[in-house]
Amino acid sequence: MSDSHSKEPSAIRHIIDELNATLEAEVLNPLVNEQLEKCLLNLSSINVLKVDPKRLLANIKRLLIASSGDSKLDYDLLLELLSKLIAISSFEDILTVFSIEDLATSLNSGIPALVRAANQVISRSYPKGLFANSKIVDILLDLYFDESQEISIINSIERSISNLCSDDLIRRRLMINNFPRLMAVRKKYKPTSMARLLEILSSLCSYMDHTEFSEKLFVIRPEEILQSLEIDIVMFIHILVYYTKVLGEVDVIEVGGPSHNWLLRYVRSIVPTYGQIFAQLEEYSDVKYFARSYLFNFFRKLSYLEDSSIFRELDDTYIHLSPASTYLTDFLSFVNPAYLFEYHPTLITRFSELTPSKLGVIRNLVADPACFAMLKDHFTAESILAMPYMEQMVLLQRFSQFSHSSEYLLHELPKVMSNLISAEDRNITESETVALRRESIENLLKYEDSVWHISLKNELIKIQGGRPRSELHADIASSYI
Repeated sequence: MSDSHSKEPSAIRHIIDELNATLEAEVLNPLVNEQLEKCLLNLSSINVLKVDPKRLLANIKRLLIASSGDSKLDYDLLLELLSKLIAISSFEDILTVFSIEDLATSLNSGIPALVRAANQVISRSYPKGLFANSKIVDILLDLYFDESQEISIINSIERSISNLCSDDLIRRRLMINNFPRLMAVRKKYKPTSMARLLEILSSLCSYMDHTEFSEKLFVIRPEEILQSLEIDIVMFIHILVYYTKVLGEVDVIEVGGPSHNWLLRYVRSIVPTYGQIFAQLEEYSDVKYFARSYLFNFFRKLSYLEDSSIFRELDDTYIHLSPASTYLTDFLSFVNPAYLFEYHPTLITRFSELTPSKLGVIRNLVADPACFAMLKDHFTAESILAMPYMEQMVLLQRFSQFSHSSEYLLHELPKVMSNLISAEDRNITESETVALRRESIENLLKYEDSVWHISLKNELIKIQGGRPRSELHADIASSYI
């Protein structure tokens, strides 16, 4: 085993040297494409290249620049190899071969694979602000807002910008040097370009502080949200997803990073617009049938904010959670259960009976200790075991995620635990059921003082394809009889 590992770099080096010799020949060997394939195959399982790639990178670069259209050379294979080398080589080695000018030329080449390869290099730049004072970012934005570019290029540019915008210099290049360009897209307010702009803005919101924020660029006003419904439902969805992502940044606190609580005032101003749209959902059929799940996800994020008054106001004014609510089951399945316990405890008790149809709501309520305490007397062995096995696993997987419900399961429901562990008489083949059962067992193993710990451990060994220690001991003993 140590032999194969020690020989690996030399074997790869030999393959790369052979390929270099072929690529440097005055006349390309007819077998060049086979050598490219061989090199790709041998690099496919490597994550970090331990061989100097600079000579091969230089040869690939030279052939791409020359691009004589030599019929012997498969340029798609060559670009695929370049992409793999970029992924596994050190950034220093890559930058030694590919200058900023080379990257700019590649981005402007019109060859999708080459543009993607250039983006691979750019997204890996170290330090991240390395290209901030060059034209690279400007070229990326030109391509990004060009609606004729193929999606693979757009995706690669999004990755580059997302990876780099944590750097102050890159953000400055984007939001100061290119502010007129971004505002031009913002004012045009067209579906495709706005969707792309919102992707950039949501990435920027993860890192910027309030001094970098431009309200006229980042805030989509209430009247614009309503206007998007007249333009295109997909545009409406993109704006809604954008605000949902921004909400996700509000309560995030990173060590040494800026607080983003200041973003909340800008989101708060558009909450009534979405509330109004929900209240008149029957009049907005496109939202009802195509965007309702996105709207619910936005509401869910609001309900989990530290400042519960925002969702409370939305509820009182527009949602009106009550037994008569059309979408009551939906809301109880995603609204913060701590909010439900504080403001709608009577709604919780309506879902105390354990049935498969109520599992979505119960899974949500179980997460909160207070809600769980209200309901746990209804979580009996009889009610749980009366459900189909798949639904049992759906419930137990959720129980196992929280200490309060795990303790209840481990100490108060021995029949349910026995049923979870002893599955020999069941032919469990459905992949989701298998995964839920395994996760439940893995989670419950965290409670090492439990009387079920050894049984759970043995069952996990079986699931993983091994044999419990007790069976191994029995086999060893029997061999001496």
